[in-house]
Amino acid sequence: MEGYKKCLKEEAEEFRKTGKRFLDGELSKMEFKKMSGGMGCYAQRDGKHFMIRLRTPSGVISLPHFKLILGYAEKYGLDKIHITTRQAVQLHDLTIDQVCDIMSDAIDHDLFTRGGGGNFPRNVSLSPMAGADKGELFDVTPYALMVNDYFVRNATGYKLPRKMKVSFSSGSDDTAFATINDMGFMASENNGELCFQLWLAGGMGGGPAVGLPFDEPVKPEEALYYVEAMVRLFMAEGDYEHRAKARIRFIPRRMGVEAFMDCYKGYVKQVKEECKLEEITPKPVEAEDWEPELAPSEVVIPQRQKGRYTVVLHPVCGQMTLSDAEELDRFLDTCDSPQLRLGMLEDLFVRNLTKEETEKLLTLMEGTMKRTKIDMSVSCVGTPTCQIGILESRRLCHAIIDKVEESGVERSFLPRVCISGCPNSCSRHQVAELGFAGKIKPVDGQKVDVFDCFTGGVVSRDKTAMGENLGTIPAVKIPEMIVELGTVLERADMDYRSYTAEHMDEVKELIGKYVV
Repeated sequence: MEGYKKCLKEEAEEFRKTGKRFLDGELSKMEFKKMSGGMGCYAQRDGKHFMIRLRTPSGVISLPHFKLILGYAEKYGLDKIHITTRQAVQLHDLTIDQVCDIMSDAIDHDLFTRGGGGNFPRNVSLSPMAGADKGELFDVTPYALMVNDYFVRNATGYKLPRKMKVSFSSGSDDTAFATINDMGFMASENNGELCFQLWLAGGMGGGPAVGLPFDEPVKPEEALYYVEAMVRLFMAEGDYEHRAKARIRFIPRRMGVEAFMDCYKGYVKQVKEECKLEEITPKPVEAEDWEPELAPSEVVIPQRQKGRYTVVLHPVCGQMTLSDAEELDRFLDTCDSPQLRLGMLEDLFVRNLTKEETEKLLTLMEGTMKRTKIDMSVSCVGTPTCQIGILESRRLCHAIIDKVEESGVERSFLPRVCISGCPNSCSRHQVAELGFAGKIKPVDGQKVDVFDCFTGGVVSRDKTAMGENLGTIPAVKIPEMIVELGTVLERADMDYRSYTAEHMDEVKELIGKYVV
């Protein structure tokens, strides 16, 4: 591993030179992006500042790593850290030298950025409650960490057509989005034996697809063999010529589903014959029988461990202020045995807390962390930071939350809103209860900031489906539309999902009033 780290640190120094060539105008934004993505770095829209993505493995963030990241933010004068929608931490507004200094120093602490972007396997996603979920059959955390480590150790050798995303979900609620990833493993059982249920070739963005269910249970011990088989298939069959169709989900469309599955099974057989990979035997778990003193809510989750709770912290748009992060760090130092996990919705799960610690943390974060679905809405970074962004998704998110608060409408009925500043679906707006994707559209001869409105998305073992696009709404009208929707839900005394199940025609009529 030390030799590999040395190689990564040498890459970081070469990347420093590449970054300066970009700043000097010798490389275009696209040329730089092709080189920077694999290093976990992107230039921001102004072409002068940079973002670095710290690849916290599957969102399992150790307390020393949390302190390390806060130390970087403090050292370079940042006032926020960004919690992403795929369990990583991003630091923005850095110089190229600061990026490369962080990259190199983080390697010394076993925190990597390599493969955090570009045509590489991305951070392996994981149910944030894995290991503490009352309903889980076995803890899938070791498997996600194993695959993530495998990807990191092999990052310098991958030659993929595009990125590849793998996820591990604890159970049927699919909190790691296994059913919409390139590969998704879900803890299950078959004839009394623990196994993984597997989905293949799912994904968001252009040409989205729900994953195809694999027709055989996967032995947990063999999970890594199935991952390596997909890497090999992707390298052999992926489209290296047409970037828009270079994801795994386009391969079965070209080959046919049956041929794709047969091809994949062939690679699985090949890998099992040729390789000896790490194997982990699953350990069945039993939830301890106990009655929580604190009621479950959007932000308090009783664990399967007796007397322990998880608190979900959700900063607006995933932008956690440095002062809040430092307050949390001081609190963690006083706890018995705390754990940190990053979620999939720009949130931070503080786990393994006692009742007293839970109550103390809720008090500490009162007013800065959100507690209802609408306030815990999700937004990509968008403009003016993202190079390819079209609209200011974060501005819309803040506007919705502010308008709802100002109106006094009952918040608990409203759904979590997922906002992407462009069609790329960084917020997974396509499978949200209510989602928006930004674009610019001519209206009455003027270019107007608008968002396509999606509703009815759902993700679970039993049903995963894309939402229906109900039309295009001017950005300035969306907060007003959300408030009117909240009024209808309050009058009906029903939450959004329940109401749409019975009254979708009325929802479509309401939203239709705002469509242009």
